[in-house]
Amino acid sequence: MHTRTDQQTTPSWRRGRRFAAVSGALTVTLVAAGLAAVTTGGPAAAGTTGARPAAIVTNGTEVVRTGGNIIVNPHAWQQVWGDGFDTGVDPQKWGVIEGLVNDSLGNDQVFTSFDVSGSNGNLVITSEKRQYGSKAYTSGMVWTKGRFSFTYGKIEVRAKIPAMGPGVWPALWLQGNTNSAWPGPGGNEIDFAELWNTPSVVNQGLHYADTANGTDLGQNQGCTGATGYNSPVNLSADYHLYSLVWEPGPTLTYYVDNKATCQISLTGNYFNTPMYIVMDTALGASWFGHPDDTTPFPQQFDVDYVHVFQDQNLQ
Repeated sequence: MHTRTDQQTTPSWRRGRRFAAVSGALTVTLVAAGLAAVTTGGPAAAGTTGARPAAIVTNGTEVVRTGGNIIVNPHAWQQVWGDGFDTGVDPQKWGVIEGLVNDSLGNDQVFTSFDVSGSNGNLVITSEKRQYGSKAYTSGMVWTKGRFSFTYGKIEVRAKIPAMGPGVWPALWLQGNTNSAWPGPGGNEIDFAELWNTPSVVNQGLHYADTANGTDLGQNQGCTGATGYNSPVNLSADYHLYSLVWEPGPTLTYYVDNKATCQISLTGNYFNTPMYIVMDTALGASWFGHPDDTTPFPQQFDVDYVHVFQDQNLQ
């Protein structure tokens, strides 16, 4: 088995990607043009009710047009971390997972270091049909755990997702540093771009709990499945920008190609501690299916860059 000096052992935590009943106070606003607001639980945050078109980002300040009004969100964004992968996969920035992650979800892959590489200024995660132990597929996962984490800000990932097909699951997400508590204080999760099976629906969600390893209050919250962002184009055909703005409150605003697609406002201290970045492609899960003979292999998840910004007005 090929190994890397920066490889990670199998994480003991489980990835929470299952969506079931709604619970807890939550405000969700679908903020793409033409979509009405959806509110569950507490009152909507100011300026988030009703439909609104895409955000316009100019010189670090977001300008959002709502009907005939213009709302200016004066973020003073300053980049605090980033990677353009010009020198490959930097072990000072990224750890590469080696081994099986959360078999209880019904995943069909083993995450291996040999499926993560740097090529032509990209981080490349390859998914392959290959028998590896008890699993029929291999794929890759990287994270910044122990290297970089942040609290509040904006993350942007420019990437070209895999070709997709049944059972393919690329994901961009943030995980709380205390991942052994998942979900729970310090160990909650924000999924700012996940795709299941199809290259045209982006799922944007979260997982959180009041106590360590507690009941997941984020189940079926966010914009996923039928309420996920439906892209007018095949997202696997080219590079696209997937972003998240994480603000105190907390308020989470999700974007695809600078277009605001979902906003979630919570009441409580669920997302006020450092989180690190995770990127991967999983294969198969119990709730959306498994690869079959129509799923093409190998597949590549190409990441051009990852940038993290923080609002200097919060310093």
